[in-house]
Amino acid sequence: MHTSIVRAGLVDIFEKITAEKRLSCEDGLRLLACRDLLALGVLANMVRNRKNGDDTFFIYNQHINYSNVCTNLCKFCAFGKEEGAEKAYQMTVEEVQQKVAERLDEPIREIHMVGGIHPHLPFQYYLDLLRGIKEVRPSVHIQAFTCVEIAHLADLAGQGIAATLELLKEAGLDSIPGGGAEVFSPRIRKLTCEKKISGEQWLEVAKIVHQNGLKSNATMLYGHIETAEERIEHLDALRRTQDETGGFLAFIPLAFHPKHTEMSDLAKTSGVDDLKMMAVSRLMLDNFPHIKAYWVMLGPKMAQVALSFGADDMDGTVKEEVITHMAGAETDQAIGSETLIRLIREAEHFVGRIEDGQRISDEDYRVLEERASLHDIGYLADLLRNRKHPEKVVTYVIDRNINYTNICISGCRFCAYYVQPGDSAGYVLSFSTLQEKIKETKALGGTQILLQGGLHPDLPLSYYEEMIRFIKEQNVHLHGFSPPEVQHFAKISGCSVDEVLDRLIAAGLDSIPGGGAEILSDRVRHRIAPEKCNTSQWLEVMEKAHLRGIRSTATMMFGHVEHGEERLEHLRRLRALQDRTGGFTAFIPWPFQPGNTALQRESESGKTGGHGYLKMLGLARLYLDNFDNIQASWVTQGAKIAQLSLFFGANDFGSTMIEENVVAAAGVSYRLSEREIRRLVEDAGFVAKQRLMDYRLA
Repeated sequence: MHTSIVRAGLVDIFEKITAEKRLSCEDGLRLLACRDLLALGVLANMVRNRKNGDDTFFIYNQHINYSNVCTNLCKFCAFGKEEGAEKAYQMTVEEVQQKVAERLDEPIREIHMVGGIHPHLPFQYYLDLLRGIKEVRPSVHIQAFTCVEIAHLADLAGQGIAATLELLKEAGLDSIPGGGAEVFSPRIRKLTCEKKISGEQWLEVAKIVHQNGLKSNATMLYGHIETAEERIEHLDALRRTQDETGGFLAFIPLAFHPKHTEMSDLAKTSGVDDLKMMAVSRLMLDNFPHIKAYWVMLGPKMAQVALSFGADDMDGTVKEEVITHMAGAETDQAIGSETLIRLIREAEHFVGRIEDGQRISDEDYRVLEERASLHDIGYLADLLRNRKHPEKVVTYVIDRNINYTNICISGCRFCAYYVQPGDSAGYVLSFSTLQEKIKETKALGGTQILLQGGLHPDLPLSYYEEMIRFIKEQNVHLHGFSPPEVQHFAKISGCSVDEVLDRLIAAGLDSIPGGGAEILSDRVRHRIAPEKCNTSQWLEVMEKAHLRGIRSTATMMFGHVEHGEERLEHLRRLRALQDRTGGFTAFIPWPFQPGNTALQRESESGKTGGHGYLKMLGLARLYLDNFDNIQASWVTQGAKIAQLSLFFGANDFGSTMIEENVVAAAGVSYRLSEREIRRLVEDAGFVAKQRLMDYRLA
């Protein structure tokens, strides 16, 4: 039995799952209330593996929405429009055929087609729609018309549901999608979709669909005004229907997106809620073959992580190579139960050693990286995080990332932000602009400025000293100049690193950011940043700064051309330096963002997914036992994965990033306010507190 299950008090539920006994609604409510996300993942993954092994499914499909004209106008829907309204549309049969014909060169296996409840389209239109698609693509599987639409079509046909289905089948209908279920609760439907058929009617239509030889899916739209009890009642109603008909193929939990709806004042679902709903669905719906992570709504990274929380299907493709990679290369952590038990037994010594405060070796790291499941890594990292921070506090800082220049002679192949000297897009910020940015930051409660820039060939060391003194006149903490910048200052000034540090500190520099580390392996650095300081030079700056009482952070940019051993080498060098100086306040790993970079075409592994990020984060927490703090990277991963980071070793949410330019230049533009950070932290069961650079509370 996984230790996290014992810790979460779920041994009785584990025993039911092991014995393949059905969970009660009371069990479901306990699971939804459980704060131990990793324990839920372990339990859900047991059922996933029992039903589907290590297989993960997807289909090459095409989505067609034939019309958005709808009389229901549900409050949670941003798609439906009144007939005649701006942006309302309805496609002709010929237009739908054209959409199908445009993609005949693709290996599409399924057409997924739904629309609104149109007040005037005749029943014949829907029959012609099906026949028209089959005419263009005879062998394609048509999954069309939700239970809500089927009830509407029966009214149009003037016939019962069964007779209507026979006509639709003759025209080419092959299966039914699961939409329109929302939440079955009469209370919810009255408040959100009063004109739509009731939950009981939806289930009755589904039963008739199954009795007439058609398979269907089922859904639930969660994360708006429903209660935990209403979620579980919904799952139980589906389970009882499946007992009766056996016609559901998959269940798809759909996270509510409030933007542009009448419920736009509600917050989005959190990453914790998404994974919890996925896991509980898998555990409650014991008679459903598949649980689908609909990546279009979850996002690819969250959907990928969901494969370790009960999901075994990624739905359809938009870009086949993306889904293939996520459903193949990084999903091998979905392992059989016998293997899981063996790995858990092998990992038990890690638990004891971490509880005793013992250090893991390089060989231990390799074992965990190669053989441990995502749950095991998360559990162990969370164990160490709790040892270091038992108070359940997650910190964050309010600051601004100011890039004083984008002119740089380093030419790093992973950077989308820099320009060469002489480029018309190049800039150097004026001191008056700096002053205005600092003023804005302080007005928002900011306590520090993160100051970094390109390696400018013409600015003298005296310029940086003057800039530091000017910033310090604004009465703000200055966290500035990464090791490559310090080495560059030494080169252009003819001074030693010691002299440069002494002059910067005398001018007022307070601390040093950990940027420019990338991977601390000279093979990697030569390939991705040959003009930047080497490994020894980066470490030299940090060691000399620490010995002068200047604290710093450390970073790692992974997921490009480095190998697993080079990631380990990076961590080993940081741990050794921290043993000597104790000067690092935090470690911040983030994945390479390939957009708009020269390295994009050369990256050996593609863009790192949520699974790979959380795994690396957990391994870093375990190996860097002498680092007090591990920071989540919401700037590169987004809010939901960053929230999940809190269960994989992270205890810090980083900065509000009032301004950020470098990652944004690579096409990644997540944004979080202080309020949003606090909500994400508290929704995950932690206490959010603002901090300073040295982790004293603000």
